[in-house]
Amino acid sequence: MQAMKTLIAAASLSIMALVQAPVAQAQAYPENDIRFVVWSSAGSPLDTMMRQLGRQLSEELGVEVPVENRKGGSGAVAMSYVMTQPADGYTVLSTTASMTFTMAKGKIPFTPDNFTVLRALQAEPSAVAVRADSDLRDMKDFVKYLQENPNGLRIGGYASAGFHQFVFYRLQQEADFEAAWVPFDGGNEAAIALLGGHIDAAVLTPSSAKAQLANGDFRLLGISTESSDRYFPDTPTFKEQGYDVVESIWRGVMVREGTPQEAIDRLIAAIAAVEETTAWQEFMEKNMQSSLDLDQEEMQIQVRKEVESRRAFLDENGFAN
Repeated sequence: MQAMKTLIAAASLSIMALVQAPVAQAQAYPENDIRFVVWSSAGSPLDTMMRQLGRQLSEELGVEVPVENRKGGSGAVAMSYVMTQPADGYTVLSTTASMTFTMAKGKIPFTPDNFTVLRALQAEPSAVAVRADSDLRDMKDFVKYLQENPNGLRIGGYASAGFHQFVFYRLQQEADFEAAWVPFDGGNEAAIALLGGHIDAAVLTPSSAKAQLANGDFRLLGISTESSDRYFPDTPTFKEQGYDVVESIWRGVMVREGTPQEAIDRLIAAIAAVEETTAWQEFMEKNMQSSLDLDQEEMQIQVRKEVESRRAFLDENGFAN
């Protein structure tokens, strides 16, 4: 009888172990360090966000989260690299709205179906910046000069046929002026070029030129928010100056399609926990960032919609294949 009880007890323990196994496996992630792959330059707003997130996720998850920069091709280099890595949740890729332009161009073999966007943590507008010693005081001065002097200003920003050039072309369409575009590998590089006098104006996210704006080296002529920006209340919007251009760029993280759902859920939960911290909120405030409250499913829909709208813009302007 005792032997039978022992056998039953052993069998019960075995069944419990089998039932609990999936839970144990789900809780096991992450067992190893998680690599963050960033497709922009060190010191760029995207890089800065990923490094802050990496530090705080390391504390939240109990593993190291090193950052690796693989810039080039407006994200194509980094995306290609990540696609060679296992879809196991241990390689996390930075992403921005710029990705939708890269996909829309048709020059890379990737679509929104190849990646799962976990979260967009930041959103900010584009702006036109000039040096403080420029004679241009606002967008009307900027537009008037270019109407009278077609291609008379050297204007640049991050990437060719990306978000900022998209904003710039929308301004051209609204105001009917001609100007060429000088692409850079990062928004901070465009800011450095503007500071050095290598270009006359830059179209960039204000955080790309945070130091220069704080020092009074740059002046913003206009900004692409719907209404007055909380961080730059004295800068008139494009819309207020007569140019109906309202756009923002988001930044977030994504993984390869096929990544286990338990890893995705754990990462999303950990990121949500980070966003609730005082440290993260202070970081957002310091870097002049707003949040974008879209969940995983909503982000996938957003990405697909952007790819389609960007493709139409690129086709119209001769950028796409």
